[in-house]
Amino acid sequence: MQAFVLDVSACLPWCFEDEFSPLADQALDWAAEGSTLHFPAIWPLEIGNALHQAVRRQRITQEQAGRFLQELGNFLFHIHPPPDLFKLPTLLDLSRRHGLTVYDAAYLDLAMRLALPVATQDEALIRACTGVNVPLVGPTALPPE
Repeated sequence: MQAFVLDVSACLPWCFEDEFSPLADQALDWAAEGSTLHFPAIWPLEIGNALHQAVRRQRITQEQAGRFLQELGNFLFHIHPPPDLFKLPTLLDLSRRHGLTVYDAAYLDLAMRLALPVATQDEALIRACTGVNVPLVGPTALPPE
C-alpha cells in the first residue's frame, strides 16, 4: 500500500466495463487497500469532463456517473491547490522539456515534489516520468516506437 499521484487516464477504466487495464487494476487495488490518492487541482474538472463526455456519448448513464463519483469518494485522497502565478514558469518548463500539456505537467510536478509514483496511461506523461526517474504505478510499459 503506497500513496501515489493518480492521473484521470488511470482511473477511467474503473468506470467503463468495456475497458481493461492492468495499471488501472493495480491503482484500484492500492486505493481499495487505503493508499492516499494525490491529485493536482485540475483533477476534479478532468474527471468531471470525462464523465460528462461519456454520458453524452451514451457510454454510461448519468446514474452510473453519479455512482462512480460516490465510489471515488470512498477512497483516501488529497487534492492539492492550484499553483500560484510564480509556479507557472516551472510547469511551463516541464511542459516544454517533456512535450506535455501544462495540465499533465501538473501531475509530473506534483509527483516530483511529493516523491510519489504516478498512475497514468498517458504515453507522454509516462515518457516524462521515466525521463526524470519518477516511478510509475503498475505494469506500465511504453509501446515500441
